[in-house]
Amino acid sequence: MTFAKTAATAAVLSLMLGGTAAMAAEQSTAIGCMHMSKKVTAALQSKQDAPNYAAAREQADTAKAFCSQGMYGPGVQGYEKVLEMLGVS
Repeated sequence: MTFAKTAATAAVLSLMLGGTAAMAAEQSTAIGCMHMSKKVTAALQSKQDAPNYAAAREQADTAKAFCSQGMYGPGVQGYEKVLEMLGVS
């Protein structure tokens, strides 16, 4: 009986942890790239006077290239870096 409870508890914990990992990884998909691209485009339009605008624009282009090649994780991370560079959260 104790083994069954332990096994059930382990199964529930595994599902919970797996679900959390899946939610975190969900952003590193084509949809995540699309959402981040829209945020970055809006940030670039509103922060054209930022001192590091050119570098942010270049980083955005690199992130877009990653996403278009199916490398969603680096693409999303690149877009996040652009937002940091522009001071947008």
